[in-house]
Amino acid sequence: MPACSSLRSLSCLPGLLLLIAGFACRTVVVQEGAIVTPVPDRPLTAESVAATLPGYDFEEHRIAAEDGTSLYAVFLRRPDARLVVLFFGGNQYRISEYGIETATALAPLGASLMLVDFRGYGRSEGAPTLALLLSDALVAYDFLTALPGVEPRRVVVHGHSLGSFLAGHVAANRPTGGVVLQSSVTTAEEWVGSLPPWWMRPFVRMRPAESLRGRGNLEAVRRLDEPLLVMVGSEDRVTRPGLSRELYAAAAVPPGRKRLAILNGAGHNDLERHPDFRKVYGSFLALVEGQASGKPETGSE
Repeated sequence: MPACSSLRSLSCLPGLLLLIAGFACRTVVVQEGAIVTPVPDRPLTAESVAATLPGYDFEEHRIAAEDGTSLYAVFLRRPDARLVVLFFGGNQYRISEYGIETATALAPLGASLMLVDFRGYGRSEGAPTLALLLSDALVAYDFLTALPGVEPRRVVVHGHSLGSFLAGHVAANRPTGGVVLQSSVTTAEEWVGSLPPWWMRPFVRMRPAESLRGRGNLEAVRRLDEPLLVMVGSEDRVTRPGLSRELYAAAAVPPGRKRLAILNGAGHNDLERHPDFRKVYGSFLALVEGQASGKPETGSE
């Protein structure tokens, strides 16, 4: 996608819409390349983890996808952790570039963390399509839960933006302790329809490419029975808060086990830096831990 190679998600799309505004009454087809654009990168090292995250063991893994493609993953294992977060980043996310940032945001909450480079991204091999990424996500989950000391009921699957498609897919098809959908969408159709500002909509029609149609988390949340946290920034102009509100409302889990957090002032890529992020996330992990330990449910937030 032009002018977007340095971004790890979709935050360049509003600028693209301004460019499109000069072509009135046109139909714009949003292709997979708008959300799936791989970037190779350098590996994260055990030394950097040791210096930044004391108390965590660094494990590198190679995971064989269903078609034999080699996927790169890092498991940051905390020996006393009672939960594991399986994290799928947004578009352009690479472990080497953003892994420490993700781990630093989540490490104070006490969970172990597995990060995975999408195929074609970072140190993973292959060429990505959304369908293949969804399949790979299930393989990554299966690999993680086969590791010593990892129980499915204590795995929280967390996805940001593009990664939220994968997290929802895993949670809908595998047993998990909980799922976090950060900056997510209901369907690709609703998402692309929400991209143009209101003043542009009479002149520009947007629709997803055929390979994106029906994708999103609306059907996934209707199938969930584990605790759910839906998070989004109030100023997110890429995956607007209204989409997260719809996901929360549609989720099948009862109010006591689902939570919606719209963090005031946050955008699409800076949610982890919001002062309320750890409080909200920590409270959700406590809910998951309580469920896994058989403790009574707590109220929603």
